[in-house]
Amino acid sequence: MNIYEATFIFYTDEEKVKNGKELVKKELSQQGAKILKEDDLGERELAYLVKKESRGHYHYFELELEPSAVEVLDKTFKLSSDILKYLFIRKDKK
Repeated sequence: MNIYEATFIFYTDEEKVKNGKELVKKELSQQGAKILKEDDLGERELAYLVKKESRGHYHYFELELEPSAVEVLDKTFKLSSDILKYLFIRKDKK
């Protein structure tokens, strides 16, 4: 298993943020991810427009996850209407 940092940007609508977080946690648990750290970073201005939005609600996770699961999650999150953008980054092992 590898350690990943995952950042999600949701639409600023409270309902979409709630639905987006629930979807992410559900999908992570289905793929056997262990959440090591979770941080709600709140609403922020985006550096550039994403899907015609200038603001987004950021949420950060640190995960222990199989590399093959990242591909499955990527496909699932691309189809979500509650997620503006997301990024998985593998952390180096020390």
